Amino acid sequence: MTHNDFATELASLHRKFGVPRRVDFATAMLPDEFALVQRSVGRGRYHDVTIFIHHEGKFVVIEKHAYARTGILRAPSGGAMPAESLIDAAKREAREETGFDIEIERFILESHVQLTLENETVDWVSYVFLARVVGGEMVPQDIKEIAGVHLRTRKELLNEVGPLMKASGLGGFDYRAKMTEAFFVEIDAQGIQI
Repeated sequence: MTHNDFATELASLHRKFGVPRRVDFATAMLPDEFALVQRSVGRGRYHDVTIFIHHEGKFVVIEKHAYARTGILRAPSGGAMPAESLIDAAKREAREETGFDIEIERFILESHVQLTLENETVDWVSYVFLARVVGGEMVPQDIKEIAGVHLRTRKELLNEVGPLMKASGLGGFDYRAKMTEAFFVEIDAQGIQI
C-alpha cells in the first residue's frame, strides 16, 4: 500500500469511526524485544492495530505463551498484511487471537511511540480501535502464539495487569500499559459507557 493510499484509508476511517486522539510515548527496550521490532521494520512495517474488544461488560484480552502464567494480559494486536486494510487486519487479528468475530465501533487512539535501544530508535504507531463481539467463540485460533483468552474488567486491567506490565522490565509491556491507560482516559473523554 502506498503512502497516499494509506493516507486515504486513514481519512476514510476518521469519517466512519471518528478522529482518534494522538498520544505520544517513548520507551527503552531490551535487546531481544528491540530485535523483534527491527525484524518488523525490515519487512516494511512500522505500525500495528490494537483492538479493545468489549464483551459482557468486560474486555477480551490475550495471554501469549511467552508470558503465560505471569498475570500479564493485553488487548489483541498485530500488523496488517500488504494491501490489507486496518479494519480487515483488526478483524483478522481478533479472530486469530481470540476466536471472536468483531465489529469496529470507534477509532480511539493513534498511539505513537519511540522505541529505543541505546542510540537506535524506531518510531512505531498503534492504531487503537474499540470493538464489540458479534460472533464466534472465545477460543484462540492461533494456538502457536496465543496461550489463552480471558475477560477482564477495566479495573483489573488498570490496577492489576498494568502494574505487572510496568514491573516486567520490558519496554514493550511498559508501552502497552501506558497505551491501555490512554485508551480508558479517551473513552471517558468521549463519554463512552461500557
